[in-house]
Amino acid sequence: MEFRDYQLRLTQQLEQLKSEIISILTASEKTSLKLTADKLQSLTNEELIDQALKLQLSELTTQLKQLQRVDAALCQIDLGLYGLCSDCEEEIEIGRLENDPSTQRCQRCSDKHRMFKRRESFAL
Repeated sequence: MEFRDYQLRLTQQLEQLKSEIISILTASEKTSLKLTADKLQSLTNEELIDQALKLQLSELTTQLKQLQRVDAALCQIDLGLYGLCSDCEEEIEIGRLENDPSTQRCQRCSDKHRMFKRRESFAL
């Protein structure tokens, strides 16, 4: 798969996530959230993420995390850094990118990160 293909998949995923976030807000019973949904449609990706994070709605947590990952991957494509691990800067395995084009780490660094997070959660 070429970077153009990953970019297309990421762009489609980004639009899907934005639609989901706006749908969740529109379906809310709170008028302020419905108004926010209308405003979010015209924002850039970065602005949308910032505004949605400020809302601190648990219903948006999953979508916002994925939206941040997708946006980061698209920025990496623009910078010519896509496909490189954010930790060790080695190439991310093609299979990982095909499975999830927004992945930020190679398998080795992903395993290390997961272990670190697990230890961190036990320390609490």
